[in-house]
Amino acid sequence: MNMLEHAKKIVNALIESGNSNGILGLIQSESGISPHLFEDERDVDSLVLSPKWILAKIASSLLERLPHDYKLSVICRGCDERALNELIKRNQVDGTRLNIIGMACDEDQAKACLCTAPTPSFVDIGTPVKGVDPWADPHARAFIEGDIQVRRTLWQKEFAKCIKCYGCRNACPLCNCSDCKLADALWGSQGKIPADPISFHLIRAFHLADICVGCGACQDACPVGIPLTLLQLPMRRALDEDYGYCAGSDKKQRSPLFSNLTKEPSVGLNLPAWTDSRETDHEN
Repeated sequence: MNMLEHAKKIVNALIESGNSNGILGLIQSESGISPHLFEDERDVDSLVLSPKWILAKIASSLLERLPHDYKLSVICRGCDERALNELIKRNQVDGTRLNIIGMACDEDQAKACLCTAPTPSFVDIGTPVKGVDPWADPHARAFIEGDIQVRRTLWQKEFAKCIKCYGCRNACPLCNCSDCKLADALWGSQGKIPADPISFHLIRAFHLADICVGCGACQDACPVGIPLTLLQLPMRRALDEDYGYCAGSDKKQRSPLFSNLTKEPSVGLNLPAWTDSRETDHEN
């Protein structure tokens, strides 16, 4: 049985058993391929598994609108599972209503995304593959290491393409602030393109420093092809090397960017006053 037929069998079984009220995946229709909530067995024949489509944000939106007793299954790649784990940690998704159907990406997809962890924690569909080392990719390495002047020139050229469409923000499964500061005149110039990279792209990158799961939704959504995932790579690597932390890999693991502020500061640094209240909130 191939991957697709196996996936259809899993989805049919969930619908028949009633263990899930709906299964979020992709459907092939006359208008093309799009996300679909499978609730009827008659739709399952039209299920497809590609292209890669980040479903975490759609799952979050569905759970917010559907009845509280609605049980949702989601066909998840490794990055989608990590995104949902982060949303659960931030109380954006009720994990008790969610069931993950793990789907492993193939080697070609992992290479295309420069993904270090293309396989979910449990695989129901497909065969696990090893992750890719993005630092071994010559194109990526040119943007994230080496001479700083060369890198600055490369990034300036890319940022000059920006039409400030907010596609990167809108596509990101972890961009969930009710009032986005990037739309505030204080942080981003209004009505001007290209966007100021300092007040737009870099603020956004640092805002996502400890929650980016490397899904590539921002880059996939960019109409001018800015390699936005490469902005996050150095920060994600630093969190891994310094703290052993990978966003979304554990739905219970707390971000070190929060917890480290409640410890003794380095020599010459003082903790801000608000850390006491944050520590108290964490303990409660």
